[in-house]
Amino acid sequence: MRDVNITDSPAFPFRALVLDTARNYFSVASIKRTIDGMAASKLNTFHWHLTDSHSFPFQSSTYPQLSQYGAYTPQQIYTPQDITSVVEYARARGVRVLPEFDAPAHVGEGWQWAGPNVTVCVNAQPWNKYCVEPPCGQLNPTNDTVYEILGGIYHDIFALFDSDMFHMGGDEVNFECWRSSLDIVNWMTSQGMGQTNDDYLQLWDMFQKKAYMKVVEANGGNEIPIVLWTSHLTAEGAIDKYLDNEIYIIQIWTTGRDAAIANLVNKGFRVIFSNYDALYFDCGFGAWVAEGNNWCSPYIGWHKVYMNNPYTLLTNLGVDVSPGTAARELVLGAEAALWTEQVDESSLDGRFWPRAAAMAERLWSNPDEGWQQAEYRMLAHRERLVQRGIQSEALEPQWCYQNEGSCPSQG
Repeated sequence: MRDVNITDSPAFPFRALVLDTARNYFSVASIKRTIDGMAASKLNTFHWHLTDSHSFPFQSSTYPQLSQYGAYTPQQIYTPQDITSVVEYARARGVRVLPEFDAPAHVGEGWQWAGPNVTVCVNAQPWNKYCVEPPCGQLNPTNDTVYEILGGIYHDIFALFDSDMFHMGGDEVNFECWRSSLDIVNWMTSQGMGQTNDDYLQLWDMFQKKAYMKVVEANGGNEIPIVLWTSHLTAEGAIDKYLDNEIYIIQIWTTGRDAAIANLVNKGFRVIFSNYDALYFDCGFGAWVAEGNNWCSPYIGWHKVYMNNPYTLLTNLGVDVSPGTAARELVLGAEAALWTEQVDESSLDGRFWPRAAAMAERLWSNPDEGWQQAEYRMLAHRERLVQRGIQSEALEPQWCYQNEGSCPSQG
């Protein structure tokens, strides 16, 4: 055919993967390979979870000590040149890079150089009293040095990433961690605050507002949409007090049945679905801090990923998302997550692919049909990914690919 005209558009504007490069390090080449798979599958946002309590691989031009102290090795860092290379590579393939700098929790390694009382409960034991996994660590919201350093980090990030939104993390803040700091307790007492969870929510709110102002400064004085994970701060009774729905986008990582999702949409917040019961690709493997399976088991097959329709989830929660409704416009899309406590480069491709492609079709065309009708398309797309050099996990015996429609159960 000489002349072809294709008209196509996505059902959801936000179609993303998040890769955690702090629990384990991933080379620039492996990140670019992930972006290749995204471009081939019509995913448009690479969410880069840059740092965590385990390591600080992001090389800050303002504070290079962070990666000097916090990277696993001197070679396992992301230089400004590395990041620019990834951002440009992604842009050429229709993928934007969304940076995340998680705070005030999920910090630790790298911050040692900043001096005493900038962080609290770093590497504290027993760890399960102060955080969800070792090593623990949180920023001290009462220390002005924290905001000075954050301002420099944000400035460096905005100089490198050309994104129309910014992810500030904001999940899994542990109040016992803050309570363990005499400096924080004394500061709160001096402010007439108590030690209840509500008091610590106020402290967290203070941090979030101050940190956001540093983001605005880093963005040339311009406000920018901020993504936050669901947390105590986004819960009913707190979100009305502390967060503005014109600024904040809420990324859902609870189950798809969580009534809090309906509450967020009913209050006018834009949402991104990463419900762990369908979109956490690290689930279903052995635990690494104890015996048995990991916390979000079982394993999530591509069928469940494919059937994870954000509109259906909200409809089941009693929210009207029919065409033309305000609620429907608040659903930006979804994102599959890969937290890498038990993943490195040797297993990266197979954890993402081809399951991420199942989400990609759901978010692009949102078909009425079920996974059975998509099965052969998945097999064919998996073959294309492998041909592109992506070590995508096998789904079925090759016989099924050679005998279309013969394998899905008819019973």
